[in-house]
Amino acid sequence: NQLTRAIDAVAANPDIRLYLLHGPDEAGARDVAARLGRIMGPDAERVDLEPGMLKTNPGRLADEAASMSLFGTARYIRVAGAGEDCVEACTLLLSAERAGNPVVMIAPTVKGSSALVKLATASPRAMACVFYVPEAGEADKIAASIAREQGLRTTGGTAARIALAAGGDRAVMTRELEKIALYLDAAP
Repeated sequence: NQLTRAIDAVAANPDIRLYLLHGPDEAGARDVAARLGRIMGPDAERVDLEPGMLKTNPGRLADEAASMSLFGTARYIRVAGAGEDCVEACTLLLSAERAGNPVVMIAPTVKGSSALVKLATASPRAMACVFYVPEAGEADKIAASIAREQGLRTTGGTAARIALAAGGDRAVMTRELEKIALYLDAAP
């Protein structure tokens, strides 16, 4: 997936300022947002901003993206529950002279035809990805992929059973597979 490759190379490509994760699968979007945090490193500072705060102070997003961490460590900004009220803040972020910290915006209620998605897809400084709740066969593949990332190998119907038990929720599958990997001392 192009988005996960871009997130994995976030240090190598600081030109991407905004990762817009939208669509009904909020768990999938949160999982990718957490991936950004892991890629930034264990000492990375996460700054959480509320959409309401960006509505009243749209310049805050660009300011946070341009600021340095107090201790000189990497940092990233996360906005959960974003909606159309964040368009002005994102416009300022994407047009700012500089921004050294990536922003990951989780927008579960935003449709593909929204102004926020159009802004992100039109800008070379942003990436947008829609997340749909996985269907049964796709959930099996997601479970197997998550298992591989943890250094586990699924056999037979194991991936399907994990996906079914988790109700197709990526976050639940990830947490459960992390527990199994920890118990088995597995690693990629």
